[in-house]
Amino acid sequence: MTSDQRTVDEGYWKNALSNVWEGIKKRNIEPYGTGLIHRPKSEKPGDAVSEGVGYGMLTALFANDQKTFNSIWEAGNTYMWSSCFYNWQVSKNGSVLGRGAATDAEEDVALALVFADKLVNAGKWKNYSSEKRGSYIDHAKKIMNCMWSTEQITSRGTLAPGAGWGGEDFVNPGYFSPAWYKIFAKYDSTHNWQKVVDRSYEILSNSVGYPYGLIPDWMTPSGGYAGAGLGYNAYGNGQYCFKDAIRTLWRVAIDAIWFKEIRAKALLTNAVAFINNAGGAPAANFYKTDGTLVPAEDIWTDMAAGTIPRTRQEHSHLTVGMWATAVAAAGSKEDMEAFSLELSKFYEDGDYFGNAVDPLGGTEDTLHNEMYFDQFLGWFGASMLSGSFINVIDAIDNPATPAEKYYTDISYEESEK
Repeated sequence: MTSDQRTVDEGYWKNALSNVWEGIKKRNIEPYGTGLIHRPKSEKPGDAVSEGVGYGMLTALFANDQKTFNSIWEAGNTYMWSSCFYNWQVSKNGSVLGRGAATDAEEDVALALVFADKLVNAGKWKNYSSEKRGSYIDHAKKIMNCMWSTEQITSRGTLAPGAGWGGEDFVNPGYFSPAWYKIFAKYDSTHNWQKVVDRSYEILSNSVGYPYGLIPDWMTPSGGYAGAGLGYNAYGNGQYCFKDAIRTLWRVAIDAIWFKEIRAKALLTNAVAFINNAGGAPAANFYKTDGTLVPAEDIWTDMAAGTIPRTRQEHSHLTVGMWATAVAAAGSKEDMEAFSLELSKFYEDGDYFGNAVDPLGGTEDTLHNEMYFDQFLGWFGASMLSGSFINVIDAIDNPATPAEKYYTDISYEESEK
């Protein structure tokens, strides 16, 4: 495939996204008996986390795979649901290992269910109801309500990382999904979702790395560091823009593209300027909030129960994909083409993102691929570059408007409060 075909090309990425989704099903679902998205190389190989339920449902939805969408949802309901949230971790066979909610999973599942309900009402998906949880929209509304009643959202509108854990003391900005909250507000008028939108942007603007578009994995709402590595990812005491916080670019970019949110545009404009000054697409990596790369000598050995070492610096489909979302929202067409080309270097017409040998001579290869988190984040990046990660509600309600409206000639205006 020539380089000019690896630019922002719907056909190229549509094929890649379809193939990678089939690979995820083959590696992360089919070898296990639960129907969940499992993690083959985690510190507890074969476990599953609620994050994977959310990612899997979102990916299945945009892949137009209702059968797998339903099976992942039902698996989450069977093995993880605990009265008002999904327990965050289960073993290979589905027994609960980690109790309590991971808020990003809750909101991602709810958004996926809202979109699924829209597809059903539009006659594009078949009507479906879970014996355990009812209809798509009924359970989505249940999750929305539970996010407030279990203190996943504080009275100030701060999104906590778990149910009654963190919030005004510390947050995980990589969970902030302002576009989701704007959609939730259409279905749940009993709670002030706009407050959550505003509070999320207020907190993001307090980051010391905001001028670079860099947000730390963990921080206090006022902008300080949380003081320790918290939750699942404890690297660098939570002070770096690492695997948690790099998702902030993706989640905020969605709001910039779908809702023309000027606060999202401001943050992402900083991010695009920073990464372009650092070298553009080849510079996509993990950074400290002062704009320097995370230390090259830092080695990660947690994967596959500590048997596979990997450097913390990572120029891969994960980092290129996440930085590409910022470019999709606030970069030029040339930026998008550059990131599309760079991301294509990590796809070789198979069913996964990653190369046997990193084309830039680094340490990223199929052995060191996690074959879980990296696959999803690469998928999200490619889907946004290609324009296929769209607001399903808007696309159905305004069918005459081309999908390209999300990515070309975007005029940012003050969003309604």
